[in-house]
Amino acid sequence: MARRSILNRSFSTREKVLILVLVALLLVACYYFLVVKNVADTKAENDLQLQEIQMQVDTQTALAMARTRMENELAELGDVGKLPVVAAYDNIRNELDELNTLLSGVGTYDVKFSQPELDGELVRRPVTITYTVAGYNEALGIVQSLQNGTYRCNVTDFALTGKMLADGSIESVSATLDVTYYETTKGATNLSGLVDKSAS
Repeated sequence: MARRSILNRSFSTREKVLILVLVALLLVACYYFLVVKNVADTKAENDLQLQEIQMQVDTQTALAMARTRMENELAELGDVGKLPVVAAYDNIRNELDELNTLLSGVGTYDVKFSQPELDGELVRRPVTITYTVAGYNEALGIVQSLQNGTYRCNVTDFALTGKMLADGSIESVSATLDVTYYETTKGATNLSGLVDKSAS
């Protein structure tokens, strides 16, 4: 007697129901893994990216507000109290001593003087200052102290970079300042080391 193929046999009602249930389960599983899970994973990734972008936006907003506040405060400094003096060249030792005193309370700092330039009787002494402090107020306070210091200088450019914690608070602020000290050849006893800018 020939064996009947399983494909040729007729299925009972119970078997048909079980097959339909199995097909339905397979369709649901495919839908879950191909659609629902994929959408959920994509949404989770997008949420993480949005959180990172929001943190970056918050950081830049804080920096912009701090910079605007500092620029406004610096614009008002010319009206307060005793103005800094333009010292006779070569005043680098006194300037460095004042910077070291001003920055002694910060975490880390670095001061790099560049070649001074002579323009008529005016001497411009560029210096780059970097330091790290706990927050924006401390960073701006140092800039204000520089502008109100003993010796005339100008903060020509500055950059503040905040390091944020996971909760959005500021852990520390790194600052880089480009500063120019002004000196004069009047009363100077030695002009060595000067580059005459007007002669170039």
